Formats: sequence, structure tokens, C-alpha cells
Amino acid sequence: MQPKYEEKTFESYFNSELDQRASIYFPFGQVQEGSIGADSAAQSQSRWLWRRLGFPFWFRPRFLGVDLREVADEMEHHLQHEIRNIPSIKANLLFQYKRPEVITTANGSEWSHWGQRYFRYGIYVEQQALLMHLNAKFGSQALILYASPALADVNDLVNAKLSRTIIEDTNFCTVTSLQGHHRNTYIRAGLHSIACSEPEQIPPIDLLETLRQFKDGQSATSNLETVQAFSKAVRGIVAEDAYLGKSYQASLKPFAELGLEQYKLLFSFISMSVFRDLSGIQWLLSVRDEDV
Repeated sequence: MQPKYEEKTFESYFNSELDQRASIYFPFGQVQEGSIGADSAAQSQSRWLWRRLGFPFWFRPRFLGVDLREVADEMEHHLQHEIRNIPSIKANLLFQYKRPEVITTANGSEWSHWGQRYFRYGIYVEQQALLMHLNAKFGSQALILYASPALADVNDLVNAKLSRTIIEDTNFCTVTSLQGHHRNTYIRAGLHSIACSEPEQIPPIDLLETLRQFKDGQSATSNLETVQAFSKAVRGIVAEDAYLGKSYQASLKPFAELGLEQYKLLFSFISMSVFRDLSGIQWLLSVRDEDV
């Protein structure tokens, strides 16, 4: 059976808790939306553009707005300010969230591995191929994980939110550990998983400790350059992807036609927002803890 809560609710709770409990991790996009949405989006008559970026609208019908390029200039300025003022970036984080099935009877294909209620989610060929391509491109510069809650219903989810245990109640697996498998199963977070069809035991991951142990990035590149280079590389990979490529390019085309590619950081944000919408993959940044 499906858990009685929405995947987006879990994502929201997870990101919020990660931000609260580990200030060294910067949830890219959330801070910008909160800090510049009211300042910039409300000045633009291009509702389509800012709605696409996730900003709310409460415009009066006669609101005329200002020139789009003025808004883009302001957005670029604010984004640069935000990125420059976070601690030095150590690594990029990519989360593929999964809402699992809850298997409660012996009819489940993997019941023999557990002998009790367990959680299960599918590993889709196209999704896995994209994640593996990203992993091959970035290597140790990025941590790419599947994140799936060990929570059966909305009461469990809300209780975990209130007790701030969403992270501890989430099963994490690296994308490489699930290569060649069709499903992943687990009975609770913090314990090993068993990936199938050919059963393979996958060790658990302590997310917070893993991120604390990330080596500091000591490259000469600035935060701005790091963000722009990463998003550019992602754009290249996704544009060539057999499954998402055409849709991704079609979704970015209207922004390019508006001339927004010249705003490098803004376009980086736009392209990663489109990437998240189409793939469900969330981008976050790990930063140096001693800078916080």
C-alpha cells in the first residue's frame, strides 16, 4: 500500500529539518525564494516567468510592472549577494526523493528477506541512468543519494517533524550502490537495505556524519564560479539525456528567448529549477562548517 502522505510533504519537511539542524548545508533556492521573491518578483509584469521560478502572485489586474530586464538585473544582483555571503562551498548534493510502498503481507516479492513489514521503492531505468551520468561527471564533487522515508502514514510523518527526526527516519542509498537493481527495500532507517532483483545488502548511510566528513573544497574558484560551473555541466548532461533532453531544452527555450542567458547566475538558478521540476532531483550545497 502507498503511505498516506504526499511525497512533496516529506520533501518539504526533510529540507526544512536539514536547514534547521545542520546550518552548514545550504538549501539552494529556498533562501533565494524567501529573500528576493517579495523584492523582485512583485515588480514584474511577467507572471509566467516568476510563477515558473516558484514565486507567488497577488497582483491586482491593473498592475503594469516594470521592464523584465530591470527585474533580471535586480535578481542577478540579489543572487550574487546571497551566494557570496554563504560559507565556502565544499560539495554539491543531489537528492532523489522516493515515497515508498509499505509491504505488509507475505505476498510481497521481498518478504523472505525480511519476514516482517517492509518499505520498497522502484528504481527506474531512465532516472538511474541520468543519476549515474551525473555521478560519473562530478565524482567526489557531488554526493548523489536516494532518500526515502521509513514512515507509514501522515501521523508518523508529522510526529517525526515535531520531534525533528525526519533525517533519522529516512533511508539513504548512493546512486552507485543501486546500479543494476530494480527495487530497494528496508524495514527502518539506520539499518541496511536489500536491493533486488538479485539481492544485495546495502550498508546504511549516516547523512549528517557523511556531510561533516566531506573534505573542504580548496579550489581557487569562488562560490559564484562553483555554482555557475555546476549548473552549466548539469545543463549539458540533461540536454543530451535520452529521456529528459527534449523536454528540458524545450522548457529552457522561453527563458533563453527572453535574453536571460546573459544573467549567468540567474540562468543557473532557472536551469536548476527546471531540472528539479522535470527530474524530481533536489540540489543543495554543502559548505565549510568552520565558516558558519
